[in-house]
Amino acid sequence: MKRKVLLVSVPIILVVTYLVYIFLPVYVEEETVEIAYGTPTIEIVNILKEEGILRSRVSFLIIHAVKKSKLEAGEYEFDGYVTPFEVYEKISKGIHKIHRVVIAEGSDVYDIAEILHTKGICRKEDFLKYALSEEVAKSYGLNTPTMEGFLFPDTYFFSKNTHPLRVIDTMFRNFMERTEELREEVEKRGMSLEKWVTIASMIEKETFWEDEKPLVAAVIYNRLRKRMKLQIDPTVIYALKRRNLWKGRLTKEDMKIDDPYNTYLYFGLPPTPICNPGLGSLRAALYPAKVDYLYFVIDPKRRKHLFSRTYSEHLKNVNRLRRSR
Repeated sequence: MKRKVLLVSVPIILVVTYLVYIFLPVYVEEETVEIAYGTPTIEIVNILKEEGILRSRVSFLIIHAVKKSKLEAGEYEFDGYVTPFEVYEKISKGIHKIHRVVIAEGSDVYDIAEILHTKGICRKEDFLKYALSEEVAKSYGLNTPTMEGFLFPDTYFFSKNTHPLRVIDTMFRNFMERTEELREEVEKRGMSLEKWVTIASMIEKETFWEDEKPLVAAVIYNRLRKRMKLQIDPTVIYALKRRNLWKGRLTKEDMKIDDPYNTYLYFGLPPTPICNPGLGSLRAALYPAKVDYLYFVIDPKRRKHLFSRTYSEHLKNVNRLRRSR
C-alpha cells in the first residue's frame, strides 16, 4: 500500500515542483525584444526563451491557453526580475518600449518623416502618405490638402512601429491644445486657421529670433496689402523638397522653379503652410509689429535681419553686406 502511494505521489510532487520552477521569476538585465507583426505565438515564445526572458516556454504557453489574449507586435523592454505572468501581461496589453522623439520648431513633414524613420517609429514613406493626404486633413476639419503646419513641434514619446495616423493624431491634438487661446483670437478676427498658420510658417522659417518675428510678420502683411510678391526664400526650398530636388543650397536656377509654392513667381500665400511653426511665430502672425517695412535681408555674420521701407534702402543694405563679406 505504501509503495503504491509512493508511486503515485512522487510523479505528482515532481510535476508540482516543475510547475513551480518554470513560473519562478528570472533576472533580466536591460533586455529589449522586438516582435514583428504577424509573428506566430510559438515563435514569440521561442524569442522570449532565447533572450532569457522566460525560464521555460511551457509557462508562457499555459498562461496563453488560459487567458487567450491577443499578443501585440512591437518592441518590449525587460529589466530586473520578471515572471511569466508579467511578460504575458506586457505583451498582451502592448506595453511597448517608448522612444523620445524631438520635433524642432520649423520642421516640415519631410523633416518629421526622416526623424520618425530614423527612430524606427514608422517608415517615412508611410508617414508622408498620410501627412500629405487631403482626406486625412479633411477628417480633422482642415481646409487644406495636407497636415503641414498642424503637427505641433514638441517632444513626443512613441513606441516603434506606431501607425503614422496615431502619430499624426497625437501631434494634431497637441496643436489644438497648445493653440487654444490663440485660435480664439483668430476666430474673433474672422481669419481662417489655414491663412494664420501659413503666415506663421513663413515667419518661423525666416527667423528664430523672437524679437524679429513680429517684424517679419509685418513685412508679409504689408506686402500682401500692396499686392506685392512675398519673395520668401523658404517657400522655394519647400517647392524643391516637394519634388525631391532640394540639395541644401538655393541657386538662381532654383528661384525660377514653376511651382505654386514659389513666391518669387506667384502672388499671394503658398497653397499650404511650409513647416510646423512654434507658438512664437503663431503669436507673431496674429500680432505683427506696427511698422511699414517691406523688405529684409539677412546679415550672415550676426544672423539677424536688416529691415527697410523702400527698395532703395533695401539695396543699400544688400550692398553694404556684400562689401562686409
